[in-house]
Amino acid sequence: MNENMEKGRKEARIGLDNERDIVRLINTNKQFRRLIEGCLNELGFAMQGGIKAWEDDMKADIFIGNDLKVGVSIKTSTKTTFHHLDRRWLEKWKEFLAMPDDIFVTLREAILRIAKNPRDYFILPQDRARIKEFFAGHIKDIINEIFTHAEEDLKLLMINDKRKCKLYLFRMEEVINFVVKNAQNNISFSSKGIIKLGDFITVQRKSGDSSKIIISKTDWKHPGNQLQFKFSPLMFAEYVEENKDIKMCSIELA
Repeated sequence: MNENMEKGRKEARIGLDNERDIVRLINTNKQFRRLIEGCLNELGFAMQGGIKAWEDDMKADIFIGNDLKVGVSIKTSTKTTFHHLDRRWLEKWKEFLAMPDDIFVTLREAILRIAKNPRDYFILPQDRARIKEFFAGHIKDIINEIFTHAEEDLKLLMINDKRKCKLYLFRMEEVINFVVKNAQNNISFSSKGIIKLGDFITVQRKSGDSSKIIISKTDWKHPGNQLQFKFSPLMFAEYVEENKDIKMCSIELA
């Protein structure tokens, strides 16, 4: 990692609350746009002749580009806790991973067990070895899917640390390769049976049992009964910044 990447860039007091703020600043703030262009070039994206940004309905939160189009996934956080990364019905994962029936049944029972009693175990002790074996055998496909949904244009991960007023930028392929390596021999369970894929990702029942939803939360069709993957963007950014495992570029906003 070169000196510029390590020390980051300076930018005068900009508050970035969401994707729309980032799009607006790239398109209207010359200094901020120049800093983003510098990071993109250092990370290997040759952006010539100025850039613009726009929102889209794809997995990418925004796109940045000119003649080269780069999809960006943005994670904004104020705490080093785990935040939503992906959620979908277990049946979708069964199809995508050719999930064996016993794994499907174990995960389905785990989801409904937490729906009935949030204080119960998610994965029971007697089921953990088999669940661990299954996730370990599919870890690369799972990590790639939850970060990109196989969207080919999604090339950049941007982490907005609102505590430090700092942006971190990473090549998505390097993020995925690093997280896969981190999780391969590091799958474990929390005290309540939440699945931990390495140090930065957890797997659990989605929850979010709003009182506005009429369906009983123990009904399999309740939207809270999806499988959710969560990611700690700030823990990840701080770890990479300290250990320099992969390339990164940072911009200081204040």
